[in-house]
Amino acid sequence: MKKIIAAILAAVVISISASGCMGMGAKPAVATGDEAKSQNAADYPNTYEGLCNYLASFGYINPLKDNVDSTYVVMDYALVGAAHGRRYTEQTKKKATIEIYDYTDVKSATADEILAGIKENGTFTVLGLPEVKAILSNNGKFMMVYNDKSIDENNKEQEEYKLREEIVEKFKTFHE
Repeated sequence: MKKIIAAILAAVVISISASGCMGMGAKPAVATGDEAKSQNAADYPNTYEGLCNYLASFGYINPLKDNVDSTYVVMDYALVGAAHGRRYTEQTKKKATIEIYDYTDVKSATADEILAGIKENGTFTVLGLPEVKAILSNNGKFMMVYNDKSIDENNKEQEEYKLREEIVEKFKTFHE
């Protein structure tokens, strides 16, 4: 019964989030790789938008396209106890999906549980769903879920494998 109630509440939160955030037509303050001025992390503020701009400067994420509001989806970040969360669905380099969540100044039991699971074994679960692999930034402010089913974990020479490792390194070391 608790899981059913939690699922109903999650659906309500998602619908409120989607109508509130996506229906406003506001463009995010994130530069595309072509618009970014620097690939030096120190040139970006130690914020969620700063991290997104930094990753965009390398072309890892492409938050905006011509004549389209965005190439990301606002996630139901409250389910993982985060302050913000987006799934970037189009990258300029590969077709992986990258989810980035913000835990800056977040204090909650849900956040503590999610972050503890990632620190312990690199995964978290929500609402009894299957485990999700995730990565924490070294400063502990941000979480990333990187999903590319084409990666062969046994082939470290594979282009997709190398790209993921490059992105993870930039993500983890942002303002460490």
